[in-house]
Amino acid sequence: MKEKPTEKQLFDALISQTAYGIWVSLGKLQNPVSGETSIDLTQASIQIDMLDMINNKMHASLTDEEREYIDKVLAEAKMNYLEVEKNESEQDSLKEDNKEEPEAKS
Repeated sequence: MKEKPTEKQLFDALISQTAYGIWVSLGKLQNPVSGETSIDLTQASIQIDMLDMINNKMHASLTDEEREYIDKVLAEAKMNYLEVEKNESEQDSLKEDNKEEPEAKS
């Protein structure tokens, strides 16, 4: 019979899977289903919030190593989210600026 994963392995897998979803939603990794990259800031935000909630609820019972791991993943995710959000805002502004203004009637 195959051995069950340890709690540490399960914890690491949970954090890694959530982080993977965040990177896909931020367009940093290809979507494994479609093979494409796209940005979904809403989904990324939800996944970051879920990871933050897990961290807050479990923080006291985590080992120093686990705490360091989840804190690092969260910090990187939040930093990348802000970067992508800023780039998306700048692109939206450029699109607005490039729209042709209607011609004035004489």
